[in-house]
Amino acid sequence: MDKKDQRINVTLFSTLEYEMVKALATLHGTSLSMVVAKGFSEWLKKNFIIELESYRDAEIYLKKMNRTAPIDNLFYKDKNGFYQPWRSE
Repeated sequence: MDKKDQRINVTLFSTLEYEMVKALATLHGTSLSMVVAKGFSEWLKKNFIIELESYRDAEIYLKKMNRTAPIDNLFYKDKNGFYQPWRSE
């Protein structure tokens, strides 16, 4: 992949973060972009799988919760014959 296709624009959250990135770039004699790229690379190595697993777990949980809901009626008859509002487990 060509470097031109690998560009991502980043806006830091604060002026302090910008100054920190600038200081690191000066210390290492590199560009601000390289500091951010290196930091993001380190973050991905540590968090990529964790983020995917968290997303998958949330998706499984939501599917479990949604599939147990009745589609046509939000009330059910209990064992005594009274209508009760549906509640998830």
